[in-house]
Amino acid sequence: MHYINKIRKKGFIGCVNYIKYCFIKCINTLAFTFCLLFKRDEYSIVLESEGDCCDNAYALYNYMKKNGYLEKYKITWLVEHPENFQEEKKVNYVQKNIYNCVSFKTIFRLRTCHWYIYDHCNIMSNYKKRDNQIFIYLSHGWGYKASKGGSLENCKSKFDYMTATGPVSAEGLSKYWNSDIKNTIVTGYPRLDYFFGEDSSVLNHIDNIWKFDKYTKVFFWMPTFRQSTNQALTENYIKSETGLPILENKDMLKKLDGLLSTINVLLVFKIHHLQLELPVFHNKFNNIIFINDEELRSNNIQLYQLIKCADALISDYSSISIDYLLLDRPIIYTLDDYEQYDKSRGLFPHNAIDYMPGYHVYTAEELNNSIIEIRKGIDRYSDDRKFVMNNYHTYKDGNSSKRILDMFDIKK
Repeated sequence: MHYINKIRKKGFIGCVNYIKYCFIKCINTLAFTFCLLFKRDEYSIVLESEGDCCDNAYALYNYMKKNGYLEKYKITWLVEHPENFQEEKKVNYVQKNIYNCVSFKTIFRLRTCHWYIYDHCNIMSNYKKRDNQIFIYLSHGWGYKASKGGSLENCKSKFDYMTATGPVSAEGLSKYWNSDIKNTIVTGYPRLDYFFGEDSSVLNHIDNIWKFDKYTKVFFWMPTFRQSTNQALTENYIKSETGLPILENKDMLKKLDGLLSTINVLLVFKIHHLQLELPVFHNKFNNIIFINDEELRSNNIQLYQLIKCADALISDYSSISIDYLLLDRPIIYTLDDYEQYDKSRGLFPHNAIDYMPGYHVYTAEELNNSIIEIRKGIDRYSDDRKFVMNNYHTYKDGNSSKRILDMFDIKK
């Protein structure tokens, strides 16, 4: 009766998939055990990121590639689609998702590497790591979102170290992961190094694609992920057509587009790919464009290379609003749901609003006025930014990648 009830609950296909999952997990567990017979490779580094080859892990790898580290170290990338990366001979690309498939190559690399450096998912969380391996979590970044229980208690393998940008973010990250703050090292994030390096070929490539140079100012709007077609990932209090703060429907987007056209300003939305699937974002606008992850990948552009092109940022509780401080440019914070967000998700620190050095807007009119003021070249929050920046960014030099490698004795 017990098994019959299970079949009724999951359905026949669900039961078959569950049996398949258990079989794969069993095979992978045996493979992890078998690979203990092989010695750790002193020069092996495994990298992982959210999305194939991007964010902090890729910025770190890019630094290593440009500075000759690949002559000494064996790099393995965990990716969703290894078949897309076979042209680079010095680097191994292996299957990332070992939960749904058997990949002996992936398991061998994870089991025998010296360093596992990731910014998204600890693939080894269900398996015990070797004592002489070092796991480094570069993290997604840290904004103003409080913890909702990112505990590591159930992980068999935990990171040894986690990187942060400064004292406030180090405290927030440690609380979020319920981790000893001694294991959180302030180095800066590798992706922030893009803000400091001048790469004219990348900037020219970006201009050729999106024609930013046609506009007097380019604003980037990168909101916190609030609403999507996936109901499990949607804030419960969000009921609007867009899932955006301030602009609740298509008509409000159209009105803003009209203003932007009048003052020759381009607004670039970079929102979560799940939110971008909402029907309202399928409309065409004159001075508002939407850029997605696939466009960046296909054009070989990293997100933070693109962000560097923004004359001003519109955001809220996202880590981008912290990272953007390093560019010392105007920021508009959309805070119409500040109290609701605090109740729903929580904010850190408790007086987070005091750490937002820019325009605090609650209505469409306030948003419009702040855009117009920045368009005129007014920058009234410059001193406030510098004060907050020192709390969040210990280093302002573009050497985060080098600092991380030196700290773990990864030298050419």
